[in-house]
Amino acid sequence: MTTGQDALRPAISKRTLRPGKASGLARRAIRDGWAFLAPFMLVYAAFILVPLFQSVYVSGFDWDLLGATRKFIGGGNYVKMLWGRDIVWSFGHEWPVRLAVVTVATAGAFGLRRHRRRAISVLAAGVTVAVLLGFHPSPSGSWNDENFWIALRNTLGFTLISTPVLVLIGLVLALLLHTKHRGTGIYRALFFIPYVLPVSAVTLIWSYLLNPERGLIAGFLKWFGIDGIPFLSDPALAMPSIIATTVWWSAGFNLVLFLAGLQDIDPSLHEAASLDGATRWQQFRHITLPGLSHVTVLVAVTQLIASFQIFGQVYIMTKGGPGTATQVLIQHIYEAGFKNYELGYASAVSVFLFVIMAAVSAVQFRLLSKDS
Repeated sequence: MTTGQDALRPAISKRTLRPGKASGLARRAIRDGWAFLAPFMLVYAAFILVPLFQSVYVSGFDWDLLGATRKFIGGGNYVKMLWGRDIVWSFGHEWPVRLAVVTVATAGAFGLRRHRRRAISVLAAGVTVAVLLGFHPSPSGSWNDENFWIALRNTLGFTLISTPVLVLIGLVLALLLHTKHRGTGIYRALFFIPYVLPVSAVTLIWSYLLNPERGLIAGFLKWFGIDGIPFLSDPALAMPSIIATTVWWSAGFNLVLFLAGLQDIDPSLHEAASLDGATRWQQFRHITLPGLSHVTVLVAVTQLIASFQIFGQVYIMTKGGPGTATQVLIQHIYEAGFKNYELGYASAVSVFLFVIMAAVSAVQFRLLSKDS
């Protein structure tokens, strides 16, 4: 039996869907949306877009930070940064780094083999980077800015080592702590606490640990009659020490992201697979890993971007030393702009780093897109 209220519903629906009223509601929704976004957009424009365009503009000038010299030189700063005298290309130059780049790109492409276009894009990007790294000066040549290439090589080395380690440790910790056993919440908090510490506190802790005379590690080694190891003053150990510091500091954040991804996987899938006789490894390979694919890409790309922007740990712990063993791009930008007062050149290096960040972000959006 139809009530009076049910009889009025078609009329109300038709009345509310009239074109004039519907368009008015749509305009109001758009207006409210822009009003909601306006505060963020103003802050974003003031602190992100304006400095970005200003950096691009300044990079075209020979701009003295303290003086009045502002001479337009076009792409001169980029030529100084990226090129040199008697530049050649060879297959064996920087082969360990280039091999690592191609290996990572190939692994990513293999993981995306079901999405052919994405796989080709990732592989092409890796091969392009590997080819570009083959350029170098001949024995009689030189780079226009040798320190830029040293900083870029150190930054790439740090990124290629720290990123896989941080992703893997975050995933392993999440798998171990994704249980309902008593005390797991305490362990989650303990692993995440280092991430909330400021970089000054983190570097202070690790500088003390790694001190070859008074550090805790040196004291432990003395029990076995071993002299303290100069972790931060040895060129071969300084960067690995900074990587260890960064892993201890940042792994907790990746742990939280992977835990969130694990909670989104339907437990009934594991129960059904267990009833069908699937082993733990088979469940991990065919259920857990596919369920974490988007989270894994997000963690990897986010960590990649963060690794390219490393500065605080290096500057406080080693100041780029010993020598240039740990000098990185952000430090090179800082020294060019605020020590050498070459604001135009520092802006050019900043734009170069931004292009790298934008390219990585584009890869992220490509991998996470729903289009095949």
